[in-house]
Amino acid sequence: MSVLESLLLSLSDPKQIRAMQKKNRLLRAVYVKDAISVNELMKVLGISFPTLNTLILELIEQKLLIQNERGESIGGRKPNLYQLNDGIFKVLCVEVNRFSVKVSFVDNNSKILAPSQIFENNLTRDLEGLKEFEGVIKAYATQNGVSWSDVSGVAISMPGLIDKTKGKNYSFFFESDFDLKDSLEEAFAKKVYIVNDVKLTTYAEQNFGALKQVENGLTILMDWGMALGIVAQGEIYMGKNGFSGEMGHMSFIEDGELCYCGKRGCLETVASGISLVKKASQDITNNVPTLLSKKFNSDNIQPQHIINAALEGDQYAIELITELGKNLGKAIALFVQIFNPERVVLGGNFAKAATLITNPIQQQIQTYAMGRILNNCEVVLSTLSEDEITFGLARYFIVNCFDNDLLPSN
Repeated sequence: MSVLESLLLSLSDPKQIRAMQKKNRLLRAVYVKDAISVNELMKVLGISFPTLNTLILELIEQKLLIQNERGESIGGRKPNLYQLNDGIFKVLCVEVNRFSVKVSFVDNNSKILAPSQIFENNLTRDLEGLKEFEGVIKAYATQNGVSWSDVSGVAISMPGLIDKTKGKNYSFFFESDFDLKDSLEEAFAKKVYIVNDVKLTTYAEQNFGALKQVENGLTILMDWGMALGIVAQGEIYMGKNGFSGEMGHMSFIEDGELCYCGKRGCLETVASGISLVKKASQDITNNVPTLLSKKFNSDNIQPQHIINAALEGDQYAIELITELGKNLGKAIALFVQIFNPERVVLGGNFAKAATLITNPIQQQIQTYAMGRILNNCEVVLSTLSEDEITFGLARYFIVNCFDNDLLPSN
């Protein structure tokens, strides 16, 4: 439970509750801007200086708000800047991949409260692996001395088709009439928010990375699967249910290979970590000359192994990544045509291949997208650190708390 929720629960007078909710609106505005002046707050909230000043003084007294530093000034005295105090929210951040789970504990000011840990864990399509997944999160708390009474909630990012309102994942931990979010909230007795991994990456890019102050942009997450994040007019485009950006399952090869989603010829069958590993495993079994066969067998190879081999100069691995880049670049060109972005950010595991993958991608984009559209569009590699992605996940949780749990509906 957050400090704000504790305060709200301690209030019984409706007038006091309404006053606290007004303060929550102010705190949200401060949090979204990281640090903000009184004049900016007056514009954002549309309230007078006397009213705003009273709220600020009360929030400082309640140790929810602090005056941190002075901002820039064209002339005269620099304005005071306000931000949330440390530890108002303390969030368990859980980043789920196909075969691992990273767990972290951070607060609203991106302070690391306990060291991150990575656990081996297989993500299952049915509920078979759910209890083990819950156990990983509980084990992290136990091993790092995290008291559940200090935890505001659990923020989870994971691949899959995730309903933005229900928190239901139709790709993993799925069963008919089963709600993943509700189940996890019952298991942890905490508020839980679940977000698709590419939506999280895009959110982190907006707040800490290459899409900061970019009104129209795309994020391509290149990992076991391929996914697209869309920023339109400064907002992440989610679609009606939150299913936007499933580029990996668009039809790409006519009468192509059967994809695990049940359709044939999906992009992921020719451009993904899954397809790369499948191809490499077959070729290693068939004794194709490559450094990979000296280090790995067909059962334990992973995308990162292929990327590392390519960076070491292995011709076979380079050819695999080049072919993947060509297919992916052609697909990206279609989205550049449709969305007319000012920036395309390439992130995920395959971004580590650097020019080995960006060169074929750029070549295909130049081939298949109109020159006039490309003149105002740049393709860049993500510079996000692992911590910044975690901070983005905590931020996603906190903003959702403000919007859905702490503020009145009217």
